[in-house]
Amino acid sequence: MAYTLVPNCTVDDAAGLSRNNMSAFWQETWWNMLWVNRTLDDIVKSCTLRMPQNLLTERNIRRHQKVVNTATGEIAGYARWIMPAPYETSWLEAQTPDVSEEDQKLFQQRFSSAEWSTRDDLDALDEEMYKNMRENEPVGPYIKLDYVGVGPNHQHRGIGSMLVKSGIQAANELGLDIYLVAMGKKALDMYLKLGFSLLAQDCQDLRPYGADGIYDTYILVKHPAGQ
Repeated sequence: MAYTLVPNCTVDDAAGLSRNNMSAFWQETWWNMLWVNRTLDDIVKSCTLRMPQNLLTERNIRRHQKVVNTATGEIAGYARWIMPAPYETSWLEAQTPDVSEEDQKLFQQRFSSAEWSTRDDLDALDEEMYKNMRENEPVGPYIKLDYVGVGPNHQHRGIGSMLVKSGIQAANELGLDIYLVAMGKKALDMYLKLGFSLLAQDCQDLRPYGADGIYDTYILVKHPAGQ
C-alpha cells in the first residue's frame, strides 16, 4: 500500500482527520478511559464538529500535515506542530488555508455545540509529565511536535516516521530544536530511531483509576543537524 505526505490540512479534512485521530488513540487505555459512556463513533462525530475550528486556531503558528492512502485518498496519519512566534512566517506550506468570516463563525458555532466532556478525576496523571516538560524545556526557540496520530489500519507502515521526518527537515532548515512528549513505548522507539534524545520519563499505574494498564510519558528533544 502506497502513501503520500500532503503538506497541509484544510477544513474539508475534518471528517477524515477526526476518524483517523480518534481511532488511533481509542486503542490506548489511558485515552479511552477519559470518556464515560461514549462510543468511538460518537466521539468521532463530536470531533468532526470541532476539527475545523481546531485547524484554524492560532493559524499563525500552528502547522498541520497529513498522510493519505495514495490510491483512495483516505487519511492515514496526521501531525500538528507549533512554531515559535518569531518564526510565524516560516514553513507556511504546512499552514491551514484561511476561510471567510462567515465560515469562521459557522465553525465556532459547531465547535461550541460539540459534546466534549471527559472524566475530571484524571488530572493527577499528567502532573509529573508537565513538571518534566517545564524542567527540560529548551532555552532557545523550538518547534513543538504537539500531536501525531496514525489510523489503526495503517500502523507499522512508516507513516508516523514520514510525518516526523517532514518536521525534522523544516526544523533543520530553520536551525531549531524539536521538543515533544511521547506517550507509550512504541512512540518512544520511533523517536529514538529518528535521532531524538530522551530527557525525562514517567510511568503511572492506571489501576487506582479503574483501568488495567500504565500511562508512560517521555520528554524528548532533537537538535538541528550539525548542532
